[in-house]
Amino acid sequence: MTLSDGWDSDELARAERLVDRIGADAGAQIVAVRAPGRVNLIGEHTDYSGLPVLPVAIDRSTIVIAAANTTGEIDVTNADPAWQGRRFAIERKIPPYETGDWANYVKASIQGVIDHFPAHALRGASMVVDGRVPPAAGLSSSSALAVSTALAFMAVNQLELDPLEAATMVARSERYVGTHGGGMDQAASIFGRRDHALFIEFDPLRVRAIKMPANAALVVADSRQIADKSGTVRAEYNRRVVECSLAARILGRALKLDGVTILGDVVRALPGWNASDLVEKLAVTSPAQLGADLKDAANILGVMQNALDADLLGQGPTRIALDPTRPLEVLKRARHVLTETERVIRAATVLEAGRLEEMGTLMDASHQSLADDFECSTHRLDALVECARRGGALGARLTGAGFGGSIVALCDVSNADAVIESIDHGYYAKHYPGTTPKNWRAVLHAGPGASVVDLRATA
Repeated sequence: MTLSDGWDSDELARAERLVDRIGADAGAQIVAVRAPGRVNLIGEHTDYSGLPVLPVAIDRSTIVIAAANTTGEIDVTNADPAWQGRRFAIERKIPPYETGDWANYVKASIQGVIDHFPAHALRGASMVVDGRVPPAAGLSSSSALAVSTALAFMAVNQLELDPLEAATMVARSERYVGTHGGGMDQAASIFGRRDHALFIEFDPLRVRAIKMPANAALVVADSRQIADKSGTVRAEYNRRVVECSLAARILGRALKLDGVTILGDVVRALPGWNASDLVEKLAVTSPAQLGADLKDAANILGVMQNALDADLLGQGPTRIALDPTRPLEVLKRARHVLTETERVIRAATVLEAGRLEEMGTLMDASHQSLADDFECSTHRLDALVECARRGGALGARLTGAGFGGSIVALCDVSNADAVIESIDHGYYAKHYPGTTPKNWRAVLHAGPGASVVDLRATA
């Protein structure tokens, strides 16, 4: 995969400043990769069910510069001294660092390339990372890092993939860190297009760019509540993956569909589906809640409990651990995912037609569903959403996995300053008095996707 556009002068200057830190041999090829974060307009927690999303790649990026080395190791340095440098060997199965270590995303991307190209002898690489996507803010800094390091590692090894295959590979590789996510973030980072949203579908991966209306502005505000999917939030995120998969399997059995493991399988098997009918079918087939030991679920599905456990939770270091004292919320999770899918499909139509008020209404409904049925909002996120709406936003919702992180508010460009002022006075002044929130909220723009450039041609 070789891309060369999308760089602005500031990003090229950032890359050039990193060259002196790479320690490459004279005349060696040095590549630079930029990969953006994303903000999701609508379609939250649908991608791992194989159902569509509508994000934009943002004008905040992670840059990785890389050069081949002869050590057989990955030597990675972070431009931010708060993140300690790491060195590890390239081997068939790379052992992870402790949970929460930033470099596990580097290991994940390298492992993904190794798995995708098992017959290639891969050279080591020296890398320097400069990330400008705010971490743990729900804007996918982790996937920007994973995409940029994967593309850099491939580049120094003269390997190429088409964009669809690269996005799929990186999405799969991120499970290395133990988060059982979908493919939205990686696809958005790779396929981003300036001034366009992306209607992304899965199984198979398809991407359609949708022009953002000229009068639309996206205000993104960070709640400052940490949403770290590689750390404490991971258990809540993975729990919902299990709940959604369980709902899908029960629906599949009730509807006599074969091979159902995710809700997307049900939707694709029923061309005339609608959310209310499927939710009603699930409600009469299964209790709204099921025990975390999966015993009742196995009885409903007519399978062995231990087989269902292994299939849903996995094995080894990435096995999902469920809190045994909490029931699994099957009905509510399915209701969110299915109604959210209807909203995403509608949103793609109304955004393309420039009907921003209708788009805002869909975003508001999405946030309510995420708060009530998916239970991944927080008091802080709800407060931010209310402040944005009071400031005149057409619609506002949490973005990213939730449990903290950021919100996105849709507004007319003429009203963006008023929305930001409402957020500043109603949220930041209350929760963070005496601080200057300039770096915590901004109007973000849809930007280009990942790009690779040669900084120094091979001698």
